[in-house]
Amino acid sequence: MLKVYACTCVSLLTCISLTCFPIVDVILLHLFMNWMNAQKYCRQNYADLVNTVDQVDHNELLKTAGLGKFWLGLYRTTGNGVFVWLDQSRSSFTRWKLGQQENELCVRVYDGYWYDRDCDYSFSTISHLR
Repeated sequence: MLKVYACTCVSLLTCISLTCFPIVDVILLHLFMNWMNAQKYCRQNYADLVNTVDQVDHNELLKTAGLGKFWLGLYRTTGNGVFVWLDQSRSSFTRWKLGQQENELCVRVYDGYWYDRDCDYSFSTISHLR
């Protein structure tokens, strides 16, 4: 099960030093960025965009993030291709909102469900520590 921490600091590294690292797996940052910048920011700080491997992890994220909008490290390889995590693995767990998968490339969570969205929108960033 993921251990999630909501951080109000501006810097991911500051959040890491303030928490019980490495007890925390995932840090929710209230920094709004597009998908590419969120991924870049996480990677510059020894993390990656979050992935959820099962319902338990998904529920843990929702406990901290609430029903707000945040990016997942899941993306579509092409306009009509399959969705993969940043490590190129396919997700065996999904939580798509009914009627979703509208040919957008990036995935965000809202109201507990997954939505594919244009990667240029800005949403909260959740970094999964490596």
